[in-house]
Amino acid sequence: MPLEPGRIAGDASGRLLSPVFDDVYKSAAGALAEAATVFVGGAGLRDRWQGRRSFTVLELGFGVGANFFATLAAWREDDRRPARLHFVSVEAHPLPGADLACALARIGVEPADAQPLLAQWPLPLPGLHQVFLDEGRVVLTLAFGDADSIVPRLAVAADAFYLDGFSPARNPAMWSAGLMKQLARRARPGAGIASYSVAGAVRRALAQAGFQTREEPGFGGKRGRLAGSYVPSWRTWPAPPSPPDISDRRVLVVGAGLAGAAVARGFAGAGWQVEVAEADAQPGIGGSGQPRLAMHLHLSPDDNRLARLARAAFGMGPGTPLAERHDGQAIGRLSPAIDAAQAHRQRALLERLGFPPELAVWVGPDDACDIAGVRLRRGGLWLPRAGAIDPQATCRHWLRDDAILTRFDCRVADLRRGDDSWQAFDAAGSCLGDFPLVVLACPATAIGLGGFRSLALLRTRGQSSRLRSPALAGLRCLLGGDAYACPLSDGETLIGSTFTDGEDLAPDPADDASNLRRLARMLDTTPQALDPRWLGAATGFRFTPRDRMPLIGWAPDDAAAFAGREALLRNAKLPLPRATGLMLATGFGSRGALWSLLAARLLPALAEGYPLPIEADLAASVDPARFLRRSLAGGGIRIH
Repeated sequence: MPLEPGRIAGDASGRLLSPVFDDVYKSAAGALAEAATVFVGGAGLRDRWQGRRSFTVLELGFGVGANFFATLAAWREDDRRPARLHFVSVEAHPLPGADLACALARIGVEPADAQPLLAQWPLPLPGLHQVFLDEGRVVLTLAFGDADSIVPRLAVAADAFYLDGFSPARNPAMWSAGLMKQLARRARPGAGIASYSVAGAVRRALAQAGFQTREEPGFGGKRGRLAGSYVPSWRTWPAPPSPPDISDRRVLVVGAGLAGAAVARGFAGAGWQVEVAEADAQPGIGGSGQPRLAMHLHLSPDDNRLARLARAAFGMGPGTPLAERHDGQAIGRLSPAIDAAQAHRQRALLERLGFPPELAVWVGPDDACDIAGVRLRRGGLWLPRAGAIDPQATCRHWLRDDAILTRFDCRVADLRRGDDSWQAFDAAGSCLGDFPLVVLACPATAIGLGGFRSLALLRTRGQSSRLRSPALAGLRCLLGGDAYACPLSDGETLIGSTFTDGEDLAPDPADDASNLRRLARMLDTTPQALDPRWLGAATGFRFTPRDRMPLIGWAPDDAAAFAGREALLRNAKLPLPRATGLMLATGFGSRGALWSLLAARLLPALAEGYPLPIEADLAASVDPARFLRRSLAGGGIRIH
């Protein structure tokens, strides 16, 4: 369901009110001091985070952000603080950015602290959104959606909880016994908990979930506040997994295409030393060697997993050279309707999804022509934040980091697992080093290097074509649909792209003609009317798993799984074996720009045990082990 943005109002006493719930966000005066006492002090953060490398707070009710900024201040002031602070906050009705800016000023947040949050404040879209502060050492994960729906999908191991929803009388769903049990499932042993509410029903729900609470003196004349910790007499569900034991934070990334370069940059940003081994002489060859790669944001009427995953990755662009620029702006993507029926479907899709116009909006023929800079007969679906990237320039940019060592003309031919690390060998049999963690971002060789029986990648040939056409000379945005067109420099246009089973990567004039026919059909004209002057073509192979979703995460341990095949098939709750210290980032198909950004966020979070940047069901949909149980039942797929 579309999100209903929050609204804020004030009264004569200076309180910030929610007209939706007829309740108080915060008192403008003393909000930060109250948050520091009730939540930071109540959950015992200063004592709990001593000696920790990272610390995670899970909050119900972001509101105006007072609790977050009070926690941030406490973290900054404490010499014994953890190196990294994660703050995960659930909010069903996020405030518009302008309203949040006003509220932050009224509660006394300094502009120097408020501006980094406001600059990254996400659109009101369901799902998870991450904001990075203090050079990435503080990560605010905003979970937009109803708590009872989104909390069960959070992949979080929390060290403390803040309960700060609107009052139980006005918003009972935020305090239900079922929701408290969902919090308990995400609680590390001894996790702290704090709230302003000491209502009997709240304390009983927490007790049933395993939290022991007490009433402390309230702040500013209020009767009381709640404090406590998670110390259940017994636990009917497993504790959240402990962070992986990788004390030597070095990683080898095999492959320097878009996936490998993005993953290398992601690990470098998380404080790892990274080595990248690439068989070619430079980054961004192979499937990443196209002149441009377009953003393929998927929209679906049922907002299925592919649509949600693409939208999550689409929002991970800030701070990266994601959008090709035109006059200082993201060039955007326009999908022209090919007929009146498709135009109706596009409008119905947007009405059903209820997304803000900053993400997607339908435009009529006149506006479509103004946006595109070329003649279009019909309107279409406009994605103003979309764009395209120059993959080779992007790879070079991502690899330009002091923590990243690159080795080109270096093909990893073999991986061997030792006692506590992987040894990598080149084609001549020379050892390239020992690595606690290896990421395979090399689609053509990843399956063979990992020796996987449960995985296979389908390979398709693609060709895009460069041309000059008088009809496309003014194009200033991406056109996408049955075909795509992307403006290049000097009046050139890139069009594409084919999907064939060919083995030969030599450019094929028949594929140029196919690209032109599909583009002409999308523009409701003829290929002859486009009067093309052909300038060249780029070819490459795409690799995808059989379900067309990428492989991003811990690799399966196929040998161990097949050795324990009978037990795994009898009990579907048994965890699937994983290859220690081995990850995959491959199988990206035609969505390399999006899935690379996702891999750069997801893999370091998995390796560190941090809150995941996407919901658990989405992480499962890209998990490389998702085929393993089916493979066990069928005897496995042997890859040669």
